[in-house]
Amino acid sequence: MKIYSILCLSIAIALPEIAVAKLPPDPAFGQLEGTIDHCAQVDAPSAAKYQDLKKRLVEDVQEKEVAEARKTKEYKESYDAMSEALGKVPNEQVIKACGSLLESKK
Repeated sequence: MKIYSILCLSIAIALPEIAVAKLPPDPAFGQLEGTIDHCAQVDAPSAAKYQDLKKRLVEDVQEKEVAEARKTKEYKESYDAMSEALGKVPNEQVIKACGSLLESKK
């Protein structure tokens, strides 16, 4: 259940920013992409859907801005922290929570 809460929080942080076509703050962006990438690794049959989700997250943002955000210390630290936290959760739970992430983006 904790993993589901983490994913929901990531989505809640990012959705308002996506709606106005700008990136969420670097730590939230790192958490969100860390979550999406981990989901793609654990749920390999749905990896293409997660990569599509990741592309949609930044589709209205200039590539330079995205690249700069990904280089920040805050982004990297939050990305790594999310990946590490998700790595400690059983894959079955992660896949279930990740499925919810895909459903919320339809």
